[in-house]
Amino acid sequence: MLPSGLFLRLSHAAAKRAPMPSVRAGSCLHALGILEAPGVVTTDDGQPIDVQGLSLRDAHVLRALLTHAGIVPEEPAELPCENCGKPFRVSPSSLLEVGPFVDHELNDPELDAPFDHDKPHRIPRVLVGKERARTIRIAKRSVREALPLWHAEAATSFGFTPAIVTAMGITQLGRERRASVIAEALSRAPSAAYRAIADLLYAAHYSPRLVAAYRCTECGARNDLDVPWVREIPYDVAEGRRRRRPFPDIDAFERMVTDAADRIYRKRGVRNIDLVVDDDVPACDDGGEPLLGSYTHGGTDEVGIVRTPEIRIFYRTFDMEHRRDPSFDVAAEIEETIDHEITHHLHYLAGDDPLDDEERDAIAQESIRRIGKRETARRVGKGIASDFLGFLRTMWPILLVAFVATWLGFCR
Repeated sequence: MLPSGLFLRLSHAAAKRAPMPSVRAGSCLHALGILEAPGVVTTDDGQPIDVQGLSLRDAHVLRALLTHAGIVPEEPAELPCENCGKPFRVSPSSLLEVGPFVDHELNDPELDAPFDHDKPHRIPRVLVGKERARTIRIAKRSVREALPLWHAEAATSFGFTPAIVTAMGITQLGRERRASVIAEALSRAPSAAYRAIADLLYAAHYSPRLVAAYRCTECGARNDLDVPWVREIPYDVAEGRRRRRPFPDIDAFERMVTDAADRIYRKRGVRNIDLVVDDDVPACDDGGEPLLGSYTHGGTDEVGIVRTPEIRIFYRTFDMEHRRDPSFDVAAEIEETIDHEITHHLHYLAGDDPLDDEERDAIAQESIRRIGKRETARRVGKGIASDFLGFLRTMWPILLVAFVATWLGFCR
């Protein structure tokens, strides 16, 4: 099933037999050459499909599936973990969750929502001619309409032209509709504005499901990676990104945390909760998301030392969120995090923490949304079978002795 609702068949065998296109390996044109080969993409009853007539959202899913299967090559991504910095090397498409596409489960209200092509979308200000644009409109594009962009992907250098703007689907920037003027504006756009536009283009032409989650082997953090890893819409073509406000250093951050805690402790009527600002590698939740804060209840530890309750605020996570989003309100997020952890504390004192249950349930539901219900059930079944087989492997001598003893008793 494709994002548009089309039901097509993608033949792995036919794709492997397809001749190798004489274009750059792993590019959109490479995938297109394979998809257009006889028998690769058909209707349910075996009829051929006009691949170039497909929407970009549908075509990119087919391209991702070919890359996931190893038919279209993909250069591994070599990156540091966003949380702890440990380097890792992985082919993102190999981690793609294909279950929702294969099992026809593209019905999530968020992950499978259509892009609004008629709506003007907000962006940071861009100078267009003599005016400043704050909105952009992006039209739906077919593969055929996007071919100038796909050919530009294979070129040695990238430049904005009217043909590229049209192929991207950008129909209006502010009040400007002329592709030549829009191309000039994009070539001079500040980095923050251009990246916001690129994000909207990805949202318009790629399914939100085309993301792979890599879990760091060192800290357990989830690193989300684009699938396919290389996309035809460049993300870095403008000047270096400038941060509007610098992130506070550790001393200033600690003062902000202490001031906020004083106010919130008084307001919530709590005391005797240790407050720690941690500038080491942040802890992660069960889903691999680095935490802004955490709560640990007190008690006697394993060596008999009495521990007081503790709220821990993770400096690096706040810094990371600020780098991702310059509008991230550090002071407000500190207050919200401390207040949230105090709620955990009060629930613990009451003997029940429904907030913790809600958070864990939300993580589980998010996992099911991305993996798919049927694929989740299959994995649970395999896990149960694996556990049972492991139990048999380790317990068979005892089971054998018990069986023999029972059989002998029966014979008597």
